[in-house]
Amino acid sequence: MLCRKKAPHPSRRAVSRWARLSAFAVFALWLTSSPAKAEEILGTDPATPGHFQIEQRFAYFSTFDPLEQGQNVNRAAKSSRAVTGETEIGYGVTDGYEIALTTPYAYARATPPGGTDLDYALQTGGFTFRQTFMQPDYAEKNLYFGLVVRGIYRPPGGLTPELYVDRNTVPGLAGTLGPRFVMEANPNFSLMLTPLVGARFDDWEIMFNANFTTALDAPGSAFEPSLRIANHITDKWTVGIEYFANLGPIGEVVPWNQQTQTVYLVAGTKFLGAEVSAGVGYGLTAASRGPAAKISIGYDF
Repeated sequence: MLCRKKAPHPSRRAVSRWARLSAFAVFALWLTSSPAKAEEILGTDPATPGHFQIEQRFAYFSTFDPLEQGQNVNRAAKSSRAVTGETEIGYGVTDGYEIALTTPYAYARATPPGGTDLDYALQTGGFTFRQTFMQPDYAEKNLYFGLVVRGIYRPPGGLTPELYVDRNTVPGLAGTLGPRFVMEANPNFSLMLTPLVGARFDDWEIMFNANFTTALDAPGSAFEPSLRIANHITDKWTVGIEYFANLGPIGEVVPWNQQTQTVYLVAGTKFLGAEVSAGVGYGLTAASRGPAAKISIGYDF
């Protein structure tokens, strides 16, 4: 989310706290019927030390199914769209250390590895345990660093992660003509390491994330850089540009049309005690071309 500076909340009565949380949950469930990619740049708004933070993210975007990009001559190309979501509960252990549990889900076309398209359906993605480490007093520094470590579990039949594998390791694709690497990884366990760098210049802030994800029990990896440039135009409002990409497996860069590259115009504010961030964007490559939108709502308690 975009509004990063946040003072500790004063104590509230338990009834008021849970009433607000319940109202937020109802609103988040209502949003699932709206198109809104749950893409996020980390290191901008951790939970306040000693407090929990619930964050709901939704997105609408053009999906990338490599088999629909002409990699299998026996299948016709199709446009594919998805509504994705993530629910995350985090806890600020200290000013520089946060833990969080995330569960993703999506309404999208299900495509088994090397298989044929299924109908659109609600899919789940298991859960992710995240730890965020920031350097001490990062909030007071103009240049700061951090590291995010995520352990990811995807149940059998759950959402397929966006990891690349050599096509010759995919049943049904081995020995066929097409790009060397395809997004057909099918792991149950993955590890993601995200070094992050932030910089501040007056009212401007720049944040760079570099996701290195590797499957632990099957082939597959991906390098996904992201960048945010934002301006704090008032104490409550921030506007900026965010960029997300998936460039290929770790150590390789796939051709431009196989990469996913999306740029968003974003804005963030505080509303009724919640921090809200929203953006509209567009994919720049054949693998990601199309409109995209996202919204994130977070609340400390």
